[in-house]
Amino acid sequence: MRLSFVPVRAFAAALVIILSLFPFGAVAEARVTHSLRLDAGTPSVWSGWESLPAGDLRVSIHNEGPGPVTFYVFIHCDHLQCPTLVNGQVNAGERVRIDVAHPAGKYMFKLDNDSQSASRAIGVFSQ
Repeated sequence: MRLSFVPVRAFAAALVIILSLFPFGAVAEARVTHSLRLDAGTPSVWSGWESLPAGDLRVSIHNEGPGPVTFYVFIHCDHLQCPTLVNGQVNAGERVRIDVAHPAGKYMFKLDNDSQSASRAIGVFSQ
């Protein structure tokens, strides 16, 4: 009895197509990203606590103005005043990009508006 190679070839072709659709390279390069939008009239926006492996954290903020915006990356703690990994202020019309190494742990990302809550900003935090 002779086996037909047509089904084998069809199966192999289907397998190649399926595997090419799966982004194996992206699995190794998986990034955790949070995008926050701070609108005028909103005092603060923040992410939830995110568990991150040790690595480098990138903080990018674009302040559309008209006032300053303050950003924080909090390190998880068991009390109300958690320490920050990095924090700073971005003036109106400026863009800031910071890369900071960090240990494994839980982190929260937050943007605060100026005292008049008039500014608009976009913050992206990724690893």
